Amino acid sequence: MTPAENNPPKLKKALGLRDLVLLNIACVVGLSSLTQAAQFGWASFPLWILAMICYLIPSGLMVSDLNARVPGEGGFYNWTKKAFGEWHGFVAAWCYWLSNIVWFPAILLTIVLSGLYIFGDDYLYLKENFWVAGVISWAVLWFTIILNIYGLKFGKWIQNIGAISLWILFLLLLIVAIYYVINYGSAQPFSSEKLIPDFSDFGILPFFAAITFSFGGLELSSVMSGEIRNPKRNIVRSIIISGIIISILYCVGTFSLLSVIPQGELNIVDGIAQTFFVLNEKTSWPFLGVIGAILVTISTLGLFASWTTGTARLPFVIGLDKYLPAALGKIHPKYGTPYISLLVQGVIISILLGIAISGTLVQDAYSFLYDMSVLLYFIPFLYMFASLLKHNVRNTGGKGGVPLFERYKISVWIVSILGLMVILLSVALAVIPSEIVTNKPLFIIKIVGTTVTLIAIGLLFYYLKRRKS
Repeated sequence: MTPAENNPPKLKKALGLRDLVLLNIACVVGLSSLTQAAQFGWASFPLWILAMICYLIPSGLMVSDLNARVPGEGGFYNWTKKAFGEWHGFVAAWCYWLSNIVWFPAILLTIVLSGLYIFGDDYLYLKENFWVAGVISWAVLWFTIILNIYGLKFGKWIQNIGAISLWILFLLLLIVAIYYVINYGSAQPFSSEKLIPDFSDFGILPFFAAITFSFGGLELSSVMSGEIRNPKRNIVRSIIISGIIISILYCVGTFSLLSVIPQGELNIVDGIAQTFFVLNEKTSWPFLGVIGAILVTISTLGLFASWTTGTARLPFVIGLDKYLPAALGKIHPKYGTPYISLLVQGVIISILLGIAISGTLVQDAYSFLYDMSVLLYFIPFLYMFASLLKHNVRNTGGKGGVPLFERYKISVWIVSILGLMVILLSVALAVIPSEIVTNKPLFIIKIVGTTVTLIAIGLLFYYLKRRKS
């Protein structure tokens, strides 16, 4: 047994079912996913549905089953480690953590750029200002880090308020979209033919990878299993409830955007705030742009807080296993939180943010960070679905959390193979540059080279620590 298994960390159980549902919604529903969906018009709806069937449902079943079989803080790190060994567990956790570290600066930029719309068009010229983007992003980052050091009983309220703001945002967006369609007609005319994706357009394939990525996050709650009250029961229930809500929100949001914004006119980074700003001018509803920008900013902050909280637990658990510096496994003596892991994560994100926005356009920095995070994020899912298959075939761990798998063994094979196929396709598509990238060969070299380098750094840590132990 590893050190983390021999001496499980004494963490405070601060999360209940309501918190988990709000956590899942806050960390799964990404507003940038909606703005990307709008690039393909009404044809994006079949792609949403396909991603739900092929990825959202299988991933929910996978998390429910494996969390019951192999419970404990660290989630999929433990599932992979039990199924394939410590080396594979480390690679899965390292790639997952890196994907979020790379993605965090992109979320911070979304918060900043969306927040500028609160003050009207007089301040939108600051969108490409290095100091504005940098200083505000760093302030938001460290506010979140410090609050989480004080404990999840405080930090969870950022994600909870963010999730509630997200619901209000989608409701408001739907109301305004219906009003707009009734009075002005749809900005993108609807017909049944337009629901059929044009697969001759090669750009639609990377978009499917982005849609699949937008449903990721249900596994995050299991990473904090040691801080959840009755995790075996509440994680399964939260996945069912939040999965339904998430699907509805994405469909409602996509319909609303397609109804009010012409195709090709939506910014990817701050498109939702931009939409409310445009609607404010067209409908003359008082303060619509300001209210929309506030809701976008708060809900995106909830998304950021959710992922910051969850991913900090991975270096914490790996630190307990001695594959990263042991200090990462320390718990605050008063607040009972992995404070060293949180602080180190904050420093690394700060450095990456500075590198990303210096000497380049904010929009270009966002595109590279997003594609990089997609590639790194899907590597651990190859391990997760493979672990689901192995644990069920060999009946390892405790009792599974999905009765369907116990009753019909073939269902495990179907879910696992379907999940693996979608993930492999998404990994391949993630390295394909979008149309806005001018130097496509350089883009591929950068994203593949950086991925290999970052994984190699993690493996160096692993082997150095293993040699000393």
